[in-house]
Amino acid sequence: MRIHLAAGLAACVALSAAPAVRAARAPGPITHEVRMWSDGATAHFAPAEVVIHPGDAVRFVNTGGGPHNVSFDPEKLPADVRRALLADMGTQIQPLWGPLLTETGRDYTIRFSGVKPGRYEFFCMPHMAMGMRGVLVVR
Repeated sequence: MRIHLAAGLAACVALSAAPAVRAARAPGPITHEVRMWSDGATAHFAPAEVVIHPGDAVRFVNTGGGPHNVSFDPEKLPADVRRALLADMGTQIQPLWGPLLTETGRDYTIRFSGVKPGRYEFFCMPHMAMGMRGVLVVR
């Protein structure tokens, strides 16, 4: 009996000294934030390039100088991406143009659930002439 007890104790000590092995867990979808602002002379998305994964969301927030929105040019999108964005964007003032955020602090979130990997340009319709543009990279 002492031999079995000693062997069991040795096995417990060996197991407790071994490093724990854990399976890698893929992170779930996350929400990225993009601030939209203008000071009268310049208008920006910050950051201007957003890297996401399918299923992630992007929350666009008016931080000043609005109205702002997020828009995609349908002519620059493949047909399947156009369809996916139309479904993912929710409220739109016209196809692929998000609503105007007229007040500071207002936001608009797009969940990119059906958009395939690629690089997609977006812009603020009211400030397009001021160069308010960004790029969404889906990995």
